[in-house]
Amino acid sequence: MDLTAILLVYNPDPEVGFVAAKVMKNEFFDINEWNVAGNLSIDPELMSPFIIRFIAVKQDQQYQMTILLMEFANFGTLFDLIRTQKDIPIPMIRVIMRQILEGLCFIHSQNIIHRDIKGGNIMMHSVPRSGKVILKIADFGEVKQISKSSQNQMKVSVRGTPPYMAPELYFGIGKADTKVDMWSLGMLLYQMLTHTFPFNPTNEYEIGQFLGNEILNRPDSI
Repeated sequence: MDLTAILLVYNPDPEVGFVAAKVMKNEFFDINEWNVAGNLSIDPELMSPFIIRFIAVKQDQQYQMTILLMEFANFGTLFDLIRTQKDIPIPMIRVIMRQILEGLCFIHSQNIIHRDIKGGNIMMHSVPRSGKVILKIADFGEVKQISKSSQNQMKVSVRGTPPYMAPELYFGIGKADTKVDMWSLGMLLYQMLTHTFPFNPTNEYEIGQFLGNEILNRPDSI
């Protein structure tokens, strides 16, 4: 088995139904991911509908495996949409951005920084027979809780996916706050509009040069 596998599991309880199971060896289980995401999911009535809900964590000591049970999103990821749809209509982008911002506002209100906002971590779910798609922020493996005494900032460590990383995260300098998630969302917006980045996303030197020296110009499409 790879380090992590995502499986679709069916629970016969009609109130549960299909759930996603993230399976990994115990040594790769990050208790921080469960503590933060699990706490966000304690009261389903209070949590944001734009965040993937964590249901339970199970550990099997015999096989040294951990299983995270999460809400299942049935419509793929935002990355899939960007990859397959050449021109995403501006009205659709507005709806996408509003939903992600709603989810981020809730996360930030809990003194949490996600630190890995990107298309692959935004799940899409189509409510049966509704004709609507809801976006949900997923993958809390890089989250960081900010204590109120730290004045909503934290010491920086390098975390995230390079093309979406804010300069302070990419260079690992200074302090970071919730603005790093907004930078990542801005890069995601740029990608939705242009299907590219303002730099070569596979060249870390070029990414660093851009983050350190360049000005991000508004795409011609907006």
